[in-house]
Amino acid sequence: MPDNTAPPAPSRTRRLRRGLAAASLLAAGALALSACGGDASAGGKDGKDQAAGADAAAAKDASEAKISVTSKDGATNASINETGVQVSGGKLTDVKLVQADNGAEVKGSIAADGSSWKPSKQLERGTKYKLVANAKDGKGRAATENRTFTTVSSKNSFIGSYTPDGGKTVGVGMPVSFNFDKVITNKKDVQSHITVTSSSGQKVVGHWFGSQ
Repeated sequence: MPDNTAPPAPSRTRRLRRGLAAASLLAAGALALSACGGDASAGGKDGKDQAAGADAAAAKDASEAKISVTSKDGATNASINETGVQVSGGKLTDVKLVQADNGAEVKGSIAADGSSWKPSKQLERGTKYKLVANAKDGKGRAATENRTFTTVSSKNSFIGSYTPDGGKTVGVGMPVSFNFDKVITNKKDVQSHITVTSSSGQKVVGHWFGSQ
């Protein structure tokens, strides 16, 4: 018959001690891994806090001067007459405009109040330019804006001149006249962009003589 009697007490005690020893080793290993690994979520939070702090510091040091340029960066149809620079929240300190192919500088002037800049002459048609504008806000913090653009080509533009010039004295029958340097095919569109006003309220009626 099989022996169903329990083993002696000393044998059960030794097995119990071995089991407790193994459990203690596993617990110690888990503690060691935990100590080496650290708290991942805490590290991520610290990183986010540091990034947020850096962003806040950068925003605090950023200049309040905002520079705007009429010609968009990379434009290929920029105006030869309306290119200019303006600034809000500060004053322009320097503006440099050069032709990209030969470095020829285009002279210009900054307004007395430092709010704007414009070239002293009409830009060349179909020409690539590079512009760098610098400004400072009331705290002396600098701002810079860069632009590279190409003016409208001769094929896609025309130049108009007008008479009489400002300040001239003329007779009562003198017309206000516009003349263009090439044939105008869409007269209606061109005429829609011309506005004439008078201090007396005199109504002005336009009429074309030829196609220019």
